[in-house]
Amino acid sequence: MSDIAIGLIGYGGWARLAYTPVLQALPGVRVVAVSARSDKSRALACEAFGAEVVAHASYESLLRDPHVDVVMIALPNSLHSDVLTAALASKKHVFFEPPIALEESAAERLFTAIEHSPSVVQADLELGYLPVVEAVQRLLVEEGIGAARMAKIRLWCSWGYGGGEWIDEVQDQSFFLWLGCWYLDVLDCVFKASPTRVQVSGGHGMNGKLMDHGWALLEYPPSGIGQFEFNLLAVDGVEIRLDVVGTKGEVEADLESGEYRWRRVGEAWTTEIAQASLPAHGFVGMRESISDFISAIADGRGVRADVNVCRRVHAAAFRCAAVE
Repeated sequence: MSDIAIGLIGYGGWARLAYTPVLQALPGVRVVAVSARSDKSRALACEAFGAEVVAHASYESLLRDPHVDVVMIALPNSLHSDVLTAALASKKHVFFEPPIALEESAAERLFTAIEHSPSVVQADLELGYLPVVEAVQRLLVEEGIGAARMAKIRLWCSWGYGGGEWIDEVQDQSFFLWLGCWYLDVLDCVFKASPTRVQVSGGHGMNGKLMDHGWALLEYPPSGIGQFEFNLLAVDGVEIRLDVVGTKGEVEADLESGEYRWRRVGEAWTTEIAQASLPAHGFVGMRESISDFISAIADGRGVRADVNVCRRVHAAAFRCAAVE
């Protein structure tokens, strides 16, 4: 089988940091085209992938390229809806970054389009691809932790400590659409349902109109409670933890290191590790997410972060945004 031919739509910092090193190391793929607005970005793409790569000035031109089998989209959130609509119409396989759209009506139109698409379409919800998250899911079933009753995903980081290059773009976006989908997806990995009710409490510390610290409490059917705790104002470092209480036990997991511990009622803690592949480019789980997408195309199968997962995760994000 010949290599899968990939076109990158957008070649900014995230594509260079997260996509490029994974694709350069992944067997069976070849980046044949890139679209970017600036001469500088197109030059960087040619430097990364070789002079043979076709550099397009527009995504429309790239989508018309018959040599491209797959598109991977890394653009500002405000462009997601229009570009993804065009990408789906091209009948190419699609890998995209959440949020799928900034308006719920546009998101629903895109979900319907994905449902009718013959192509493999995957959202880059990389935390759900982490081996440690998969281990937690197995524990809830195979090791008898029982049905999940409570789950908490905790993000503490310094990303909002003084803002960044992204600050202007996100001023008119909800925190839960800008950053929430990945962490709400972890709760979805536990409950596999859309929340029936949400409550949000948070503050605006150092990043203008963007909520940069707070909590979201989500109720999941039939009787689950999820919490998303976030603080972008930690002085240094990143901490991402998942705690789950089941009907017969509990599990605590560090998503960065992959270390987790679990116990059933009346038993001592068992500590194990399910580490993501290293080095982690861009963020933990990126290599797993991209690799699974390429494998799904090669094998003709579905993906984990499919339209059903996306619909539930975005339902949670839009519900949180509505009461933010």
